[in-house]
Amino acid sequence: MESILKKKFGYSQFRPYQKEIIEKVLDGNDCLVVMSTGSGKSLCYQVPPLVTGKTAVVISPLLSLMQDQVMSLKQKGINAEYLGSSQTDQTAYCQAEDGAFDVLYMTPEKASLLPKRFWSNLLNAGICLLAVDEAHCISEWGHDFRKEYKQLDVLRSILFNVPFIGLTATATQKVQNDIVLSLKMIDPYISTGSFDRKNLFYGVKPCCRSQAFLEELVKEVTKYNSGGGSIIIYCTTVKDTEQIYQLLMDAGVTTEMYHGQMGSKAREQSHRSFIRDEVQVMVATVAFGMGIDKPNIRCVIHYGCPKSLESYYQESGRCGRDGLPSVCFLYYSRSDFAKSDFYVAGVHSENQRKAITESLMAAEKYCLLASCRRRFLLKYFGEQWTADCGNCDNCTRTKVERDLSKESFLLLSCIQSCGGRWGLNMPIDVLRGSRSRKIMENNFDKLLMHGHGKDYTVLWWKALGGLLIAHGYLKEIVEDLYRKVRVSPMGLQYLCSANFERQPPLILPLTREMIDEEDNGAQRSSVEDQSSIAIDDERFSEAEKRLYSILLGLRMELAKENGTAPYAICGDQTLFRITKTRPSTRARLANIEGVNQHLVTNYGDKFLHTISDALEELGLSLNGDTNAAHPIEKVCHSAQRNLNPAKFDAWKMWQISKSSVKEVAMMGRSGPIKEQTVISYILEAAQTGRELDWARFCLDTGLTLQIISLIRAAISKIGSRERLKPIKEELPEMVTYEHIKIMLTMENLNISPDEVLSSTSSSLLGSSTETSIDAMGKESLVRKQKFNDSSICESSPKKLHKQEMESTEEEREANENSIMEFIKAHDRISSTEIINYFNGSKAEAVAYVLNCLETEFLVYKKNGLYSAL
Repeated sequence: MESILKKKFGYSQFRPYQKEIIEKVLDGNDCLVVMSTGSGKSLCYQVPPLVTGKTAVVISPLLSLMQDQVMSLKQKGINAEYLGSSQTDQTAYCQAEDGAFDVLYMTPEKASLLPKRFWSNLLNAGICLLAVDEAHCISEWGHDFRKEYKQLDVLRSILFNVPFIGLTATATQKVQNDIVLSLKMIDPYISTGSFDRKNLFYGVKPCCRSQAFLEELVKEVTKYNSGGGSIIIYCTTVKDTEQIYQLLMDAGVTTEMYHGQMGSKAREQSHRSFIRDEVQVMVATVAFGMGIDKPNIRCVIHYGCPKSLESYYQESGRCGRDGLPSVCFLYYSRSDFAKSDFYVAGVHSENQRKAITESLMAAEKYCLLASCRRRFLLKYFGEQWTADCGNCDNCTRTKVERDLSKESFLLLSCIQSCGGRWGLNMPIDVLRGSRSRKIMENNFDKLLMHGHGKDYTVLWWKALGGLLIAHGYLKEIVEDLYRKVRVSPMGLQYLCSANFERQPPLILPLTREMIDEEDNGAQRSSVEDQSSIAIDDERFSEAEKRLYSILLGLRMELAKENGTAPYAICGDQTLFRITKTRPSTRARLANIEGVNQHLVTNYGDKFLHTISDALEELGLSLNGDTNAAHPIEKVCHSAQRNLNPAKFDAWKMWQISKSSVKEVAMMGRSGPIKEQTVISYILEAAQTGRELDWARFCLDTGLTLQIISLIRAAISKIGSRERLKPIKEELPEMVTYEHIKIMLTMENLNISPDEVLSSTSSSLLGSSTETSIDAMGKESLVRKQKFNDSSICESSPKKLHKQEMESTEEEREANENSIMEFIKAHDRISSTEIINYFNGSKAEAVAYVLNCLETEFLVYKKNGLYSAL
């Protein structure tokens, strides 16, 4: 599978969970994949057809999304097509029925309307899987229920021996259960990855819907647009969409818009222009649908709060899919939270109406939050995150805290006195002294607290209400589709300890909205400075920036020549690596992560000539930073947060002084502490943004690839990463809680345990072999290898391989066939071993043949070790 991954997709290693999912599908298992946007879910159904030679059928909700993915796959040399109303190729249907395509896309409506004969013929030709993308649409508990998805269960009786795989980025536990039932999955393998998107900065700000604010927003977008990449501005209404579009056009910003009232041809043209980088800014309603697979979107702005937190996560998730730093801003007004009646109009299912209302409540809480936004998002999706992220507006700005005991007492008392039968509006009106008809009819004007809250605005009191909900003093419920606020047990306990004259201190962080209201709303017409969170360009020198710009131009030129999107040629991240490494040969180009065979074969020479022609003028050399070809992804938070002295000392002794966990435990500040405590301290330091040598940490704590596989299997079995105890109960005794915590922390930080451990093993093997050659010569190397092999079974392939290398002194000539056969027989072997084996040829000649084999994509090299493709 790794050879297919490199040849077709350009990557030398799978991301976490991908390989396990693919293996389960190949074994015939149903699977449910719940992973964040940009985590590589699509690869889970794109690889199996290339392994089996059978068709993968993919159900996708949007025609534009299918067209994008087909275009992208064709640029990788994969035979893909879609069936839909806009398909102009009249032979596509017959070809699909005969199993001519590796990957076949269709909408759920098309899938349920196709005759049984089509499916029978395709079954005979060979189907390896049926994938349901955006699978949350099948659940009434989901935020985007679509009744046509419910009809997909009819395919289960026709394709009863075909594995079904559901994929989604936004599914709570309730939605996951519904997906399994609705698709009639049989004992599915459930893979739940982290929902965290480390490269995204989250920011939220209240706004007033005024012309002045919109003009400020346009100025900021214009400034941010000069930094490269694309921008999406989501609006909640068609009117807002058209207004912002016109303002941007008047400001000279090349922009497209997209909404449901446009004609299909106009929408298609807008979509195509944006995907192909002909325009950089798209202003759209949510009709610019889910799954937009454009990797270089650098900024997503929401002008108005979305109808659910799931919608926001998915729409903001279109940002930074290539892993580069990107920003997500949400501007809201209080009127956004009063639209639940509009959203549930026409929805007949009681369950779905309740789910829509609760989802809007969650989105409101997110907007009003004073604490870490990422932690709130992850908790909503059932993922625990103990430390603040350091990469959202609440984490990066200076917190303003105040004793709000008096105000909190007034609001809690008023809600309690009103009987808990209302939302926040009624008690706030009472506090502000209103004498409306409802207040007079309920005798609320007689309450002691009536009129005691006139010093603050309605918006300030609502912000305090949200704060008290977030901190557990109030709880919000839905009854008969009406939102009601009640005092929680924690709030009741506070009321019992207080009175009008005296209240216990209650220190709370002021929200941005409260601060703005106290400043008489001065900030609500201003726009957040997004350029302050622009992508860091320090990774490039000035000359490299110019080369990168030249390569961007080449990519655009190639895309236009081939009628495709620039990102389908190669992504920004890959282009960054090409700029840093500046390869001189096809083999060096092929070795760069993200470069596939199709790029090398079709565009390789153009890239190499362009680089060569530009370097003399730019003063750069060929074959630059080779470390950039295969980077191990590291997450750098925007700020390191404080640790208490004990935790900081533990991290410092382990990371800086290179002490072991055991040694750190013995040198506790006031005496020895448990090793488990040391590990938890070090993990918390990593979560706060401090550097950690993960390879050494895994070795020190005994975390291996085998243990990683066991933990993932346990998580899949229970279907959740939220609680450690159920995971531990599924594991053998040798796997500790600390092993589980380390693996989950690494994945939460977007660090691949597999890559860290594989790189460690390879580097240890490579370095020991190279050192032996330099220090002891070939004879010493043989002795060292014999010593290392003492525990290897006599008949093992590794032992036989080493015996073969040591047992004969005959001269062996190197050519393409002989080297190719040798690498096939001895996978993951260093160039030194190959050169030593072919002792009848000069080292330069062997190296030249290896270079040719790499260029022809017959072998590839990772961490200095060769494998056959």
